[in-house]
Amino acid sequence: MVTRRQLIATASGIGSVGFLGYLLSRDDGTSDPPLPPETNGTPRPTQTPAGTESGPDDGGDDDFANREDVVDVREHGAVGDGQTDDSGAITAAIRAAEPGETVYIPETEDSYLLSYDGTGEETAIKLGTESDLRGITVAGETAAAGAQTLRVEPGSYDTSAPNWILKLNAAQRLENLTFRNLTIDGSRPSRDRAAALGGEDAMTGVLLRRGSAGGGHSLTFENCIVQNCSASAMRFEESGVTCRNVTARRAGRHGFNPVAGDTAVDPGFVGESIRSVDNGGTGIDHRRGTARLENVYTENNRSGNKWKHHVRRLEVRNHHSVRDHNRGWRSNHTGTDDTPEVQQIVFRNILVEQPQISGIRVSGDDTAIACDFHNIEVRQTDVQNARAGVVFSRDVHTQEATEGRIVVVGTDNGGGIFVGSDAVLNIGTFDHYQNEEGPFIAESGELNFENIENVDPGRNVFGTPGAAAVGAFSGASN
Repeated sequence: MVTRRQLIATASGIGSVGFLGYLLSRDDGTSDPPLPPETNGTPRPTQTPAGTESGPDDGGDDDFANREDVVDVREHGAVGDGQTDDSGAITAAIRAAEPGETVYIPETEDSYLLSYDGTGEETAIKLGTESDLRGITVAGETAAAGAQTLRVEPGSYDTSAPNWILKLNAAQRLENLTFRNLTIDGSRPSRDRAAALGGEDAMTGVLLRRGSAGGGHSLTFENCIVQNCSASAMRFEESGVTCRNVTARRAGRHGFNPVAGDTAVDPGFVGESIRSVDNGGTGIDHRRGTARLENVYTENNRSGNKWKHHVRRLEVRNHHSVRDHNRGWRSNHTGTDDTPEVQQIVFRNILVEQPQISGIRVSGDDTAIACDFHNIEVRQTDVQNARAGVVFSRDVHTQEATEGRIVVVGTDNGGGIFVGSDAVLNIGTFDHYQNEEGPFIAESGELNFENIENVDPGRNVFGTPGAAAVGAFSGASN
């Protein structure tokens, strides 16, 4: 029996063997540090991790693919053999979907290849103005890393111009649009340096481009990995984006880059169970608007994690930062346009270990910061160009009550806490141990506490998540 979807595919003139038949010309042979399984011929996973969403495979491949509310990318020409260019077929399948339908991407032994013409400013999968995306789910068959991978053909794009893998143009509000169970791979060249250090800055993984919609989207990514992009992994320029169980890794710039200046949805960006590792810029670079992050793991990001002067509110709960080469978190206040009079910053249950400069720096500069600073642990800090493991300065104030706890252990070349001009830090208990210049430096600021102990209470006293507990396919979403 010919299904409705087969009729659509036939009418569009797209055959089942792929509509361009573009062959993979070369592979860069990238060798990366050991990480969870990924692309380029990854063997089919033998089982789905416990606790993850099983996605479309509940009723079996054939049963699900033949449902009337399912658009199978194969019926639009996608092959998934690692050689055929599947860009147009996947785009056509998503555009053909109607509200309430699921675009189904079956698991494959090889990747779905995304090829470019090399002309610059190209997009493999472009959605928005051409599509009614209300209530659409784009879902891989299996909830496992590398089971269904969308991979850029190495060397097919112009490295001197920007390009994108998935680009969403916000000419209209994206309502209940979900991407699930996908690995998106930018095939970043193995010798590429970090983009901020003069490396390649040509391939962004996912971009929500600012448009006439003005924010207010309901766009969700669940159980997705975005990796090996020479620019940022994920950049969101309008509000209304949720990343749940998402991993960004090995980007040339930032892992997660929320830049929503609008407040149509508050918080503008939500990150629940996210992991950002080995990126050439920041793990998380929050530049505008509001964001709520919960259950976060970051590691080995060249520029740590930061927020900008234009941010109105940032809430971070349960974050574990390991070897982030700048700071676990820092304010980065440059420019004075469109800045709030008072920023709202919440840090609760944070562990920063082995940062390069200092653990956390909160500095107001041209705007005041109201900071909820509760249960913070900083360990083994090799302080450079900073005064302490934790730095508060320039018009930063915590709540009046002395509550919560701060633990600072093993600061080299500095003190445990520095409180600078016009800053007030109130805490309940302060545990310090082996900080080279003493427990605190409060030359021109105000530090108040109920209890102070010269003791190491043990690592991770607040129970922040490890690398395996969050991110794609971890099953840690709520």
